[in-house]
Amino acid sequence: MVDVEIKAQSENSSFLMGNANFRFGYDAQQLQHPVLIEQYNFSSASKTADLNYNPQTLNGSSERMTRGIVSLNVLYSGSGGGAAQVSTAWTPIAKVQFDLVNPKSTSGTTITWNDSQTFPVTGLSEVILKATGDQVNSQVAKASGVFQNLDVKPLAEVCSSLSSPETGEFMIPEGFSPDGDGINDRFVLYNLGSLKASLTVYNLSGAIIYSQDNYQNDWDGKTDRGVAPAGTYFYSIRLSDGRSFERSMTISH
Repeated sequence: MVDVEIKAQSENSSFLMGNANFRFGYDAQQLQHPVLIEQYNFSSASKTADLNYNPQTLNGSSERMTRGIVSLNVLYSGSGGGAAQVSTAWTPIAKVQFDLVNPKSTSGTTITWNDSQTFPVTGLSEVILKATGDQVNSQVAKASGVFQNLDVKPLAEVCSSLSSPETGEFMIPEGFSPDGDGINDRFVLYNLGSLKASLTVYNLSGAIIYSQDNYQNDWDGKTDRGVAPAGTYFYSIRLSDGRSFERSMTISH
């Protein structure tokens, strides 16, 4: 998952956010199927529901055999002083999730910004208030400044730095691969001990594909319609000690 954030370069360059297209590229042989899973700011679909903005979209994104481009779109629909200010503090915009093509891969990848020199460019408009009344002007500009690319480490390396089954701590895997090779074929919750767990798994449409109140670490990816296709899924886990976890995971074949 990737969080997209923005900030002004200095106090003198803070501005009111208008329309924006945040564009970044990725290796489609490593990552695929970007999905907008959370909107933080500049959106009526965020938890704070800023009604001066429409829900964000990924319209205009594209994915080919070797390369993909995400276009995260912000649309300002307000008037007057309703535009949100971008200051020198990092402001989260949205969270985008990708599927890992091969979770067992030992090579990493990099998500790179399309800056003002890379077509299609990342661009935004600044909302400028007029001296009188509620009317506004909108000035379109290519985004400039420092673009921070994201290096994505291999899943195995990331997981090795987190809790492992050997630490004795409860651990939920990032996914599994029910391909019948005898390796990582089941969704295993590690170090449950005497705890009981209920597990519910959802597809991207929100439909339940698996549910078990007293989960026994035995789900092999099978659903009422056969084995779940490779891709991203969401799960809800509730433990008998009161803890609950709602996250995403990847199924690969």
